[in-house]
Amino acid sequence: MNHPNYKQRVLTEEDLSLIAGGVRALFDLPGVRPWNRDKLWAAVLDALIDARTKAEREAVQQALGAIQALDAVDQIFVRRDE
Repeated sequence: MNHPNYKQRVLTEEDLSLIAGGVRALFDLPGVRPWNRDKLWAAVLDALIDARTKAEREAVQQALGAIQALDAVDQIFVRRDE
């Protein structure tokens, strides 16, 4: 995040990886480091399918909320040098 103008895309995928790494619900999932949106979504959806107990389902719901927020940040603020 190196630009003072918030309207410009100022995050990198490395920044997203650092943010996601700090979210307890996503900590051990593939796709966090390095950032890979598709792998992270696949891991969360697999966890949702495999969740058996109420605690597991609650943990997956937290992960879903976190990944949805990160998705929004990714789409709005990530700079891609293409």
